[in-house]
Amino acid sequence: MANEQNPKNNEAKRALTFIMDAPYDEEIVAMDCNDYCEQLAELAEKVANGQKLDDLLPEWQEHMQYWTDCREEFEALVAVLKAEKAAEVEDAMAAEKDDSADGDSAS
Repeated sequence: MANEQNPKNNEAKRALTFIMDAPYDEEIVAMDCNDYCEQLAELAEKVANGQKLDDLLPEWQEHMQYWTDCREEFEALVAVLKAEKAAEVEDAMAAEKDDSADGDSAS
């Protein structure tokens, strides 16, 4: 019996290992998504426009690789921004097409 592993001990060991192995950057740790909402939005906008997160803020990239909740939230924000940008481009192209069709019919 003494050699059997207690599942609760295994969970506690995994949790402790996870915490101890977490990347630590004072600025990132101090960052609260609510407090830094505007900065994160600006960062997400830059990423949505094609810049690489690793080039912009490598510490945040490392943090998100480890903390899946942060990564999922940030990726969702970037996806929304990309979708909005794609819709704007689509609307602009449709408007341009309508303008050129109106120009053709005026002749």
